[in-house]
Amino acid sequence: MRLKRQSLTLLIVLLGILLMIIWIPTNKAIVSPGEVRAAMDIGSGATNIIVAKVDPKTDKIIAKIYSKSIAVPYQKHLESSTDNTFDQIVMDQGIEAIKALKQVANDYQAKKVIAVATAAFRQAANAEQFAKKIEAETGVQVRIINQDEEGILAFRGALALTTANPENTIVWDIGGGSMQLTSLSKEGTYLVEKGKTASIPFKNAVITQIKHQDIQSVQTPNPMTKEEMQSAVKLASTKAKETDQAIITKLNDPQTTVLSVGNLFNYGVKPIVDNKVIKIDALENGVFALAGKTDEQLGKGSLSEVAVTNPLLVLGYMKGLNIHQTEVVDVNNADGALTYPAYWN
Repeated sequence: MRLKRQSLTLLIVLLGILLMIIWIPTNKAIVSPGEVRAAMDIGSGATNIIVAKVDPKTDKIIAKIYSKSIAVPYQKHLESSTDNTFDQIVMDQGIEAIKALKQVANDYQAKKVIAVATAAFRQAANAEQFAKKIEAETGVQVRIINQDEEGILAFRGALALTTANPENTIVWDIGGGSMQLTSLSKEGTYLVEKGKTASIPFKNAVITQIKHQDIQSVQTPNPMTKEEMQSAVKLASTKAKETDQAIITKLNDPQTTVLSVGNLFNYGVKPIVDNKVIKIDALENGVFALAGKTDEQLGKGSLSEVAVTNPLLVLGYMKGLNIHQTEVVDVNNADGALTYPAYWN
């Protein structure tokens, strides 16, 4: 009897050890890899944040956890400035937005929060001082990146979330103060075309050159007649034809895919055609339906001023560069910044 009990006890112990051997690797397997990172894109018209789990070994996004955009009209305030500086109003708005988004990153226990600032910060005379103030008050260090780096981040972000072939892809990004069309050269290096206009400069050009109004007293081009809209498309098309020949050549290749990223495409153009694939005919019909509408009738809040000129800008560029269609990808510079090794190593 005692021998049977000892044998039974030994069997139970052996089973326990076996279960531990099986359980330990299984338990480790269910632990999600990667680290939580947060990146902010301080654009010329909005500040965006993305919190994501990223594999630090491959610099690939495993999963997005949270994303949000807060409108901060840096470029608009800068354009109306008499000394090319950010005023106190927009700086206060910017700091409050960054504080709120930083708190979200903390709530998700992000390892680090990095921020990149683009066109408006490149232009403002007091941008460096403001960046230091942001860091002092929020703890977020702001990198003011050049236009080439901005294009690279957009390209990396778009390619990370699609199956597009990098060699046959152009990523198109239009912000409040700058535009980039980014691709790879034959040598595999980044080729960034710096667009000849952007959202706010184009809106202002419509006001001054087409409507012949004083930009200091008139902030919106709306309402626009169909004749004014046609002139705006022609103006954008003319600007588009100044694009670097290497980009034009790639656009003429039938194998080339054009991906559009950023808030302007996602929130300002895609809703007009009600499709993530933007085609010239659909965009033309959609934007010309907005003729005669005031800011109040457009109902876009602070974005009403560019609710018509933004899609007109895109339409003009598509016509000028023979872009028959472009696919909108929900990406901004924060996506690229999350996986850019230089920011995390």
